[in-house]
Amino acid sequence: MTYDLVIGAAAAEFALHGFAGTNLADITARTGLTKGALYGHFSSKADLAGELTRSFEAVWADALATAAGAAEEGGAALPALRRLLLDLARRVNGDLPFAAGLRLVMDAARAEGTVPVHLGRLCEVVALLVRKSQDEGSVRTAHPADVLARLAVALLVGAPAVVTASDVAGPAELVSEVWDVLVPALSGSSGA
Repeated sequence: MTYDLVIGAAAAEFALHGFAGTNLADITARTGLTKGALYGHFSSKADLAGELTRSFEAVWADALATAAGAAEEGGAALPALRRLLLDLARRVNGDLPFAAGLRLVMDAARAEGTVPVHLGRLCEVVALLVRKSQDEGSVRTAHPADVLARLAVALLVGAPAVVTASDVAGPAELVSEVWDVLVPALSGSSGA
């Protein structure tokens, strides 16, 4: 129970402030525990960040594997792509440890001047699903799959920032609304 309390408090702080802007005193204050109780589970801020990052990476990898598996198993790719994007958007908005892990990996990559590996892998899976959708005839081939994949990832990554500045209920709702506009334009149909 204490472990979950500490992870929840750390997730809230890291999601709000990133690694550099978070300190153990604020995490401890959120939990109502003593520093000794916190140190009984984690010896440092880096240990807490590492735990959140590992948890995020496991969920992220599972979501991508599930979507890629759907494409390989012969299911319709466009609905699998929609499910993937909405699942990740919901997690960013409703799963604080996931959102904190994402923020930590994004901030770390930005500090290193690199593209986050996680976004690169997401682009690969989205491009796979777009190509399969093109092969199935549900998305026109007028646009390269890699470009459409980057567009979809940009939508997902940018949704939380746009939602903050608008009246949309959340990132998943924004992704869904934009999806409903985008898919007919890409497919030449009335939606998917």
